[in-house]
Amino acid sequence: MRGIQAITAVAALCTAFSAQAALTGYNTKGAFDVAISGLTGVQTVDFDSVASGTSFASGTGTGGLTFTYAIPGYTAQVSSTFGTTSGTNYLGLDNPDTAFYLGDSITIDFGRVVNAAGLYLVTGNDAQAGDLKLSVAGGSVFNSATPDITLSDGKAFYLGLVESDPGLGFSSATIYGVPSGGAFLAFSADDITSAAVSAVPEPETYALMLAGLGALAWRRSRKR
Repeated sequence: MRGIQAITAVAALCTAFSAQAALTGYNTKGAFDVAISGLTGVQTVDFDSVASGTSFASGTGTGGLTFTYAIPGYTAQVSSTFGTTSGTNYLGLDNPDTAFYLGDSITIDFGRVVNAAGLYLVTGNDAQAGDLKLSVAGGSVFNSATPDITLSDGKAFYLGLVESDPGLGFSSATIYGVPSGGAFLAFSADDITSAAVSAVPEPETYALMLAGLGALAWRRSRKR
């Protein structure tokens, strides 16, 4: 009887875990930090260890990150001209605004499989909901109408994605300024955070556990 109860418990655990696994988007750093509190290998790149004016050609990067993009005439660059969310440095382009524009996109490769990615996108005061997008293989999240932080010269929107299924991790994320008619918006990126899910038994492991418990229960019933 106890063997059968154990099998039922393991099966319920497996079902519950599968039901809870999902990709969730976040628009505040506080909520994102709570969501990744049980994850491991949390890393944040804030660009303050890199000298302002440092540029990154497509396919290069810093802090374990690689940036890939195709923005004609411009190169990704660390700057400190405007306000940002931590320290003084942020990532933008080597244009007069030291920023990305709507229509620009840049992909961040984490150099490892992660289950969470989040960052601040800093804009002027004219940003609208849905102007900014962060996407990974399993889905995407847009900025809300309300910034997570209000700066002296702009707004900082948080975009984060957390995948709770250990088997559905991703190795890159893409930032995109969503075009909207002839609207103009400059934005920069800062505090890029990534994290991985703690080791959790794979479905195959649960299957082996069930098989083992089943065999144990059968042997006990035979002895009786």
